[in-house]
Amino acid sequence: MKERRWLEGLVGDTHALAAARIAFGVLLLLQTREMAMEQLDQGYFGNHFHWAYVPERFVPSERVYTLLLAAQAVCAVLVIVGHLARPALFFSGAATGYELLCDRLHFHHNRWALACYVILLSFTPCDRARALGASKTTATGDLWAVRLVQLQVSIVYVASGSSKLFDRDWRSGQVMLDRMVRYGHQAVEHGVPEGVIAFFQQPSVASLLSKGAIGTELFLAFALLSERLRIPAIFVGLCFHGAIELSARVELFSFTTFAAYLLFATPDARARTLRYDPTRKKAVALAWAVRLLDWLARFEVAPWEPDAVAKGRSFVVTDRDGKPRTGVRAVMTLLRGVPLLFPIWCVLLPLRGVRSEP
Repeated sequence: MKERRWLEGLVGDTHALAAARIAFGVLLLLQTREMAMEQLDQGYFGNHFHWAYVPERFVPSERVYTLLLAAQAVCAVLVIVGHLARPALFFSGAATGYELLCDRLHFHHNRWALACYVILLSFTPCDRARALGASKTTATGDLWAVRLVQLQVSIVYVASGSSKLFDRDWRSGQVMLDRMVRYGHQAVEHGVPEGVIAFFQQPSVASLLSKGAIGTELFLAFALLSERLRIPAIFVGLCFHGAIELSARVELFSFTTFAAYLLFATPDARARTLRYDPTRKKAVALAWAVRLLDWLARFEVAPWEPDAVAKGRSFVVTDRDGKPRTGVRAVMTLLRGVPLLFPIWCVLLPLRGVRSEP
């Protein structure tokens, strides 16, 4: 009974779902393009040595595979614009999974994770906001399937962390050291100083990094499901995957995880407000920027009628608690609520000593 309430007890706004849907749609389009480029560069995989999980008779012909990729590209566009998004998500996930089963030599964990996420997302009302034909008055829905996506994120971390934990080479740091030596030049190309890379290429440092990576993944697996630990867990996850992007080639894995993080946001559209002075250019620019970057629809943005609080100020922000905030606290509230600026809020919070309500 407890598990059933956990699945069925969540109803709320769907703007976070819409943001995740668009992000996953872009990722599906990029993945389809990558697979198409592989076919153009290397030829149809079925004409070369391949190792299928499924019986060979179920491996598609070159023409069918090409048509399948074309259909996936169309479905990715449908997902982005929100037209027939849910069946398009399901088809895209199922097609990706089928293609991976046809050749394990081209199996990538990030592609499998993306397939799992989009299939589960197809069971959510992700097409009720920011979609063609979506109702402007009804943007709420039953979010039970969001719990399944969140659980899938944890499963990915548990699988990845535990597999490294039981692998002697990973625990000792040999795999990490090889990665640092093999792909260190990529980090340099991204602007990381060579001295920093040389430091991380030491065996003792690589061993410490390996243990840190294992602990981080296992921490994220459980902390993301805890409302109390979710905020620091997301920040740790952003830093963790950012470091991975700088030091290794993992295709779209990190960006797939970032898209999934959107589904951990509290579904409370317009629970905050931003009131600004329409006579001040900087205030108008701020309001425009918040509208543009507020992917989760957390702020109701509108010009104000001057009152005792707003007098002499460019803008005033009201958080969930209904209390108006000005100055540094107003800026911090904006940083926390806007997804792209959230990491800045995490960095400034201890530095500024500013506390914010959960």
